[in-house]
Amino acid sequence: MNRNLKTSSMTEAAMISGILVIFAYISSVLFSGLMFFYPLPAIILARRKGLKYSILSLVAADLLISMLLGIQTGISFFVLFTPLAIALSYGICKDENPNITIMMGAAAFMISFVILILFSQFLMGVNYIDQMIQISNESVKIYKDILNNSSANIDASKLDEIIKNIDDMGKVMSDYIGKQFPAILIVSSVIMSAINYFAVSKFGHRFRIDIRKHEGIIYFSFPNTFIIAMAGLSLLSYLLSVFNINVYVIQINIFMICFMAMFLQGFAVLKFYLFKLNLNKVARTLILVGALFMAGMPQLLAILGMMDLILDLRKIRKKVV
Repeated sequence: MNRNLKTSSMTEAAMISGILVIFAYISSVLFSGLMFFYPLPAIILARRKGLKYSILSLVAADLLISMLLGIQTGISFFVLFTPLAIALSYGICKDENPNITIMMGAAAFMISFVILILFSQFLMGVNYIDQMIQISNESVKIYKDILNNSSANIDASKLDEIIKNIDDMGKVMSDYIGKQFPAILIVSSVIMSAINYFAVSKFGHRFRIDIRKHEGIIYFSFPNTFIIAMAGLSLLSYLLSVFNINVYVIQINIFMICFMAMFLQGFAVLKFYLFKLNLNKVARTLILVGALFMAGMPQLLAILGMMDLILDLRKIRKKVV
């Protein structure tokens, strides 16, 4: 009986390896967005057959990807997505709290991304941040060329103003990427991990697996110690300035992380009270979309999030902590 079970598990692991290779091929050749869901098959396998079979399928898939798509692509998938898949699989198999599992996945993805950047810089001399800035500058240049080529119907003074605005926007983007890349990486890692967790919890029942459901963003809250931790990091950055260390980049990243965290908390509070008011789905959607794009609303939501973290406006702290 055990032998049959082991054979069945190995067969399923081999099938998942094939699916992972297909995911890698499609994301490399046809649709790059599919790579964000690369961990999904491995997570499903871990819940069905165990973590060791998931790890086995991931390693086998990475070897096949290296042979079929090139060693550089294979290494990229192995370094970037395998730790994320293992971290999420471990949390789900241990039936951890969804928020903790998502944070585990985010930490794994963030560390993997840093390793991949250092690996690329060491072997190929490619500076990832400089490359991103260059891509941003090239995008601005292409947009300006398009405007210049279609400037027949545009007044010269207006065209000069538009191009100046584009140049200013390009400088802001380059400065943003160069100085706030750590904050971007942290936020992107959390989003990446959350996307995979929500996706696998949504489709898990189709594969006859039970995955702990996330309560949803309306019950999401950072722990009480979050503000203390961020204040401690800010204080540490000021102390570092005593040693003539340029702490501006550190401080701006801490501020960015705090702002994004409080914005998310505030968005959760807004959605919570929209549900409490029993508004219909269309009205809720319009208000939430407006809150994302209206000028000044992100700042107001961040303030609301900070108030909720201090005062527990939703009275849910015991429920989520």
